[in-house]
Amino acid sequence: MRRTVPLASLSIALASLAMVTACEPYFDLRGFAPAPGTADKLEVGSQSREDVVRLVGSPSAVATFNPNVWYYISQRQEMWGPRKPWISEQNVIQLTFNEQGRVSDIKYYDLKDAENITMVARITPTSGKELTVLEQILGNVGKFSGPRQQSSPGAPTSAGP
Repeated sequence: MRRTVPLASLSIALASLAMVTACEPYFDLRGFAPAPGTADKLEVGSQSREDVVRLVGSPSAVATFNPNVWYYISQRQEMWGPRKPWISEQNVIQLTFNEQGRVSDIKYYDLKDAENITMVARITPTSGKELTVLEQILGNVGKFSGPRQQSSPGAPTSAGP
């Protein structure tokens, strides 16, 4: 006698297997993370921009209004199942250079220093008026003409008899 597995129990087993594997958290590293120990070698007053680039690497960002401020930004984002991803770790190193190009200040920031910024939900008005679909269709009636006819056709272009 042949024994068969009910379809319902097989589908339940596959669904539970899919749920267990989907619930495993995973993470994504973003930005620039210097090699361990290299950020600790930064010294105020003794290193130039070239020394910093050689030691740590190029900055993630340079301040918009002050090219003497460099930022090294790294972020760890975690995801779990169907939930929205969240930032679990963030590190920012801010380097400020003086007029001679030497490091004058080093600041370290992490996730507890971060602030949420709310976006402004305003809409810029445009000039003119809104046209309905019917106004757009009827507005174009009569604005198009047929193909233009040349008054003198010129020499024939075909080489046939």
